Amino acid sequence: MNKERTNKARQARGGAVLAAMATVAIAGGVQAAVAAPADAAVQGLTRVTYPMGQLDSLSSKERTPECPRGMRVIGGGGRVAGPAAQAIRLRILRPIGEDSGSDRFQVVAEEPPGGVAGKWGLEGYAVCAPESELDGYEIVSTASQRSSTSHKEVAAACPSGKRVIGAGASVFGGTYGVSAGLQVARASGPLDIARAAAALESTASSADWQVVSHAVCAKPVGAAAEGEVVHDRRDTIKECSSAKKVHSVGGATGDGPNGPVFLSDLYPSADLRATVLRLTGIPTDGLAVQAICA
Repeated sequence: MNKERTNKARQARGGAVLAAMATVAIAGGVQAAVAAPADAAVQGLTRVTYPMGQLDSLSSKERTPECPRGMRVIGGGGRVAGPAAQAIRLRILRPIGEDSGSDRFQVVAEEPPGGVAGKWGLEGYAVCAPESELDGYEIVSTASQRSSTSHKEVAAACPSGKRVIGAGASVFGGTYGVSAGLQVARASGPLDIARAAAALESTASSADWQVVSHAVCAKPVGAAAEGEVVHDRRDTIKECSSAKKVHSVGGATGDGPNGPVFLSDLYPSADLRATVLRLTGIPTDGLAVQAICA
């Protein structure tokens, strides 16, 4: 009976995560696109890379690419590679704005509790735009409560008159040997909020932790959220329609038969035409991928 209740709880959490992802569902996939206003798209986008370097067996890795001076960070992501890559989960995908320095995008990934039997590496990316293209630019961050519960979610809202053009998520706190990883980092369909969710690998912890959602906000720039839900897979790619460019990426998963499934890769392609998503496993209710395109 206890096992049955646990499975039902996992299914409910997974369904709730993915229900928040899409606006229109069809068997085998979702096309969730919101019509963009007639505002001009952001020009001069560039992807900055913090290279992976040599593979090793360190349990946690960080990459923080910086935007060139005169540009603001609007998105970013991380890619894991190496023999142990499929077990690594993303913990931080955080846009950082600096009025007196260079904007940057912080990426942190970690091994699961107990470690992995192999080497791996992390590469970080920042999507940067000229400051002159972003009227009303700001980053809004909202944190969940700190507690030891196994699953958390939170949303950050843009102020009135602004829309989300980029999203991120971070996990803070916890304790050694009980790893928390990201399950959701994405914007809403209407681009009014950014959502974040995370889970603990193990529930046997009394340490407090929290998840933070980061919304990169600006006055409307003609962006639209394009996405889909895919079942029975752990990876997918979502391309922007027409000749649009990716401003920010998004992904979501839930729990699988054996517990939480985490974001492992979530990043914009080199040509800024697509979002690339890979998970640590196959979630029961499917994965969701998003590209904020303009």
